[in-house]
Amino acid sequence: MLMAESLTLIDTHAHLDSSDYNADRAAVIARAFTASIGVITVGVDLPSSEAAVTLAKRHRFIWAGVGVHPHEAKTFDGKGRKGLEELTKNEKVVAIGEIGLDYYRDLSPRKAQRHAFREQLTLARRVKLPVIIHNRESTNDLLGILNDLSSPYRGVIHSFLGDASLAKEFLALGFHLGIGGPVTFKQNETLREAVNEIPLERILVETDSPYLTPLPHRGKRNEPAYVRYVAETVARIKEIPVGEVEKQTTKNAIDLFSL
Repeated sequence: MLMAESLTLIDTHAHLDSSDYNADRAAVIARAFTASIGVITVGVDLPSSEAAVTLAKRHRFIWAGVGVHPHEAKTFDGKGRKGLEELTKNEKVVAIGEIGLDYYRDLSPRKAQRHAFREQLTLARRVKLPVIIHNRESTNDLLGILNDLSSPYRGVIHSFLGDASLAKEFLALGFHLGIGGPVTFKQNETLREAVNEIPLERILVETDSPYLTPLPHRGKRNEPAYVRYVAETVARIKEIPVGEVEKQTTKNAIDLFSL
């Protein structure tokens, strides 16, 4: 039996249920397995959360996050809440997410986003699971809600793109920070400066597959096997061996998500 401790890396945020993988999902998963990479596949609504759990149940090195993304917050209701809570009873469910706020696209009313976010944070505490949080151009309201509900938190700020000052705010609340493909982009020097300041013990590596593909594959579909490029970039930023990044970020994921 493959144990999480034997993995080289864990991609802590992917969407393996995405239709982008319908033609070759098995091959994508096999490439991750061959590279000794575990994956947390993350839901964005109740159907995708159910699909994430199904995938996790089929593969011993895949785990699931279940949640309603801010884009889908307008669909969040009592039925959805009960459905998510029912899914958390499965042993392969390791987090509530992807949840949060997104004021960039505003695909759900902001009031609905805030309501769904609060409800799912409360659910996570009730079922004792960490959270996976999405934040896009919504930092003030996001921090306001997190502070209202009191810290410390167990969870990760997914696809962190802020500066060192914002990183410290999230770290103070108890969060890990998810670092993905954008850290490899040439224009993201502010993010690289932040990564240099974030303790390695609080970093998770992720892909957000099929999105946010890192260099050298930017512009193509992303996949969990590419998380190694993120780890290599973190190692260069911190001027440490990539093996140290692999070992510590894998431990971080195992500890946070109880893998």
